[in-house]
Amino acid sequence: MRVIVIGSGHNGLIASYYLRKLGLEVRVVEASDRIGGMTESVKVGNAVISRASYVLGVMPEELISEFSIPILTSDIFQTIEYDGKLVPFHRDDEKRRKNLKRVFDSYDEFERKITKMKDVMRKFTFLSRPPTEDEVIEVAEKEGIPEILRETSREFLSDYLPAEVHRYFVYPSMEDSPAYMVAYFFNKWSLVPGGMGTVSEAIAEKARAIGVDILTNMKVERVIERNGRVVGVKVGDKEIKADIVVSAVSPVSTLAMVDSLSHLRLDPGHGGWVKYNVVFKETPKIEERLRPYLEGIVDLEIGEIVMPSYLDSRRGGHVLEFMGDREEVLSAFRGEILYEERIDPSFASAHYNLPGGNLNHLPMRPPFLFDGRPVKGWGYRTPVRGLYLTGAGTYPGGQVTGIPGRNVALAVQEDIGQGF
Repeated sequence: MRVIVIGSGHNGLIASYYLRKLGLEVRVVEASDRIGGMTESVKVGNAVISRASYVLGVMPEELISEFSIPILTSDIFQTIEYDGKLVPFHRDDEKRRKNLKRVFDSYDEFERKITKMKDVMRKFTFLSRPPTEDEVIEVAEKEGIPEILRETSREFLSDYLPAEVHRYFVYPSMEDSPAYMVAYFFNKWSLVPGGMGTVSEAIAEKARAIGVDILTNMKVERVIERNGRVVGVKVGDKEIKADIVVSAVSPVSTLAMVDSLSHLRLDPGHGGWVKYNVVFKETPKIEERLRPYLEGIVDLEIGEIVMPSYLDSRRGGHVLEFMGDREEVLSAFRGEILYEERIDPSFASAHYNLPGGNLNHLPMRPPFLFDGRPVKGWGYRTPVRGLYLTGAGTYPGGQVTGIPGRNVALAVQEDIGQGF
């Protein structure tokens, strides 16, 4: 059976690998001239930047191990600013909890609940069909944490932490989403040597090694269907036959390519984010109070900052990446700038084919959670036989997880076994 995977982001590449392991003939087609999607590294002179995604933390250990993805661990993975002080999060559990309890009285109980939430979510990781909200609630209640879905993130955080620090644990736009979003984003973040492009390169290398064909500069214009079944895709004026098509691009873009589904409308939302990538000529003059914490994410009131070149010699230069107030951040990192890049929703829409510039493809809130992502009841399948979906617009959602890529292959495997 022939499979076309649309898009070479990390989920598309992971899907291609596991589909090939099923014995299928797999080809990945990528619209741009490089693989990786938002998990890309870009070379600027001698320096390397992670253009979009810039830290790894949500990907399950099983996938990190399967694809031999290298990571740079550090004692402090994140530092937040509160009441004029910098508060580090140590990778060692005991050290972290002891330190944070000095600052936030209820921190022990907070992290205990977060850990239980993550344990519940882990039960719903590798699945051919996303769980319903009721299924998750049932398990959460048995574990004694009904608030995982009964409370909003804002309500849950307010039980343990002051409002000033909520934004370090969940994006402000998600505070009205269920509390499990806090657990989703709470992780021991790590840098990847050589930037996030190393993630996609490691996956692509393993996929190619077992026979996956990965082609760039191949933009799919249409998904071709006949009698309710996929028969291929159209690239330019050429039709490529396929028995199965897996789309790893935004569901909004995918639906627009399918005649029988193009009437459906999904609201991708609109982000207000901005990320800056800066390369200095030499080591910048860094605000003294920040120096001890540069081995991880530094979350300040002025923005979220990483200086990957501080730990990663493969970056080949003096690299600063941040989301926040440009002038304020650059006043804390002063030096002659060789290169500066600003990316925002407009850039993401054009460069990564992301409608609305939404890094998560769809909002991470109801109705786009669990089996409602992207459409209630679909999961990784669509009403068109042989057409599957993966990527951030499917369960469990955004960030560099790889879970949708693995799960769509499980869905295909299940359907083939049932006489596809």
